[in-house]
Amino acid sequence: MSAGIISTGKYIPKIKITNDAVSRKLKISKKIILEKTGIRSRYFASKKESLSFMAAQAAKQALRRSNVPKDNINLVICCNFEAEYKFPCLASKIVKDLKLNNSGSFDINANCTGFQIGLTLACEKIKSDKSINNILVIGSAFQSKYLDWTIPENSVYFGDGSGAAIVSRVPKGFGLLASDIFTDSKAYEDVRLIGSGNLLPAKFYNSGNKNKFLYDMNGLETWKQVVVNQPKVIRRVLNKAKIKLNQVDLFIFHQANKNLLDYLSGKLKLSKYKTYTTVERYGNTADASIAITLNEALLAKKIKKGSLVLISGVGAGFVFGASLFKWY
Repeated sequence: MSAGIISTGKYIPKIKITNDAVSRKLKISKKIILEKTGIRSRYFASKKESLSFMAAQAAKQALRRSNVPKDNINLVICCNFEAEYKFPCLASKIVKDLKLNNSGSFDINANCTGFQIGLTLACEKIKSDKSINNILVIGSAFQSKYLDWTIPENSVYFGDGSGAAIVSRVPKGFGLLASDIFTDSKAYEDVRLIGSGNLLPAKFYNSGNKNKFLYDMNGLETWKQVVVNQPKVIRRVLNKAKIKLNQVDLFIFHQANKNLLDYLSGKLKLSKYKTYTTVERYGNTADASIAITLNEALLAKKIKKGSLVLISGVGAGFVFGASLFKWY
């Protein structure tokens, strides 16, 4: 037997932030925002929409679509750069909130490639452990509270949300075919959130260092990393699977920004029909972006039984990952 994705779900929070609103806040034209990012809107969580609430809603949707009873979920993997507390992990809160009585739990912090890594770990765990049959993987982001609105590139791209998938046993020949991961750490400091980490604990927050508790991103370095290293990890995983690039039916990338995705697709010489994007509507939702995009591609019937689907992410650090699935 193999392991693969049998269902997905998503949750988009209630507050829609258009480029009109961003334009007024940053005092730059909405035309420039669209030209630079390709993003038209993003969604922010309200006071009633906590990180665990969004994650639970996406998980409930995936569970309903899977027809897997809650007591048959053996493990929950949450992918997020923060939990609601420093500890315990967010996955344990999901086990509690959804009453998943027979499940273990842990979190992954791999930033925007977290969900891809979570899917891979889930598939490998099922294949290696006969006692594990169904794993819930959730990617979530509550970024709006960390945006620095004095610097456009640290604010205009990002949104909140959550996506989920159920990974289960599937017939041999389907599911995960190959995966790959590597890190290029030369630009380790170029996308970061310093505050509340071990070097700058929350107790040292003050009016003089408050920007250290907000996103800090070097957009140009991010672009360079993606256009060089994401094609590399994609080719590595295809070589492992002995599959050619033109045999892949659909590519699901981390949704960083539309212009970057268009450039990446052009570099790989991909037809627009072989990619699916959601960044125009939801912005960059970090760990949730691949999950949300996969969910919408399935609803749009871009994936069918037997489709070869390549999922690839890039996260701060910079961590690059790719997984190739044959859909069941």
